[in-house]
Amino acid sequence: MTSDSTGGHRQQLLEHLVERLEHDPGAFMPRRGSAQYTHRLPDREPGTNLATRVEMPRGVAAILMECGISRLEGDTHVLWVSLSAEAMLGSQAFSRLDSAIAGLPEVSGYAWEGMDRLHVRAPGADWDELLARARDAVAALVH
Repeated sequence: MTSDSTGGHRQQLLEHLVERLEHDPGAFMPRRGSAQYTHRLPDREPGTNLATRVEMPRGVAAILMECGISRLEGDTHVLWVSLSAEAMLGSQAFSRLDSAIAGLPEVSGYAWEGMDRLHVRAPGADWDELLARARDAVAALVH
């Protein structure tokens, strides 16, 4: 098989895949009861995402907006920090945000990714509970 025929075959396969995705995207989704469908992330429901949340965050919820699964090796959770956090907290309080969260009993380390993602090591911690405790730690910075 020459490289031209291999490239042509790949092109045909990609075109077929695109056509199937356009006409029947459900064919590529895990079926209820399948191993892929039942393997879920802790504390998260399949099919939900940030777009399903309609309530505007206020207070510390506007500073620490969400908690998810970290993609950094060794870290377990990632806190989504508002890009306006420093303006909302003030520079002095914002400079202590990471150490306040690192001081939580379940957190054993942290690393920033950019200015809006604080990755933490908190094995076994519940996402919603960690987010609530982190918000409490942030609220304590300004009181």
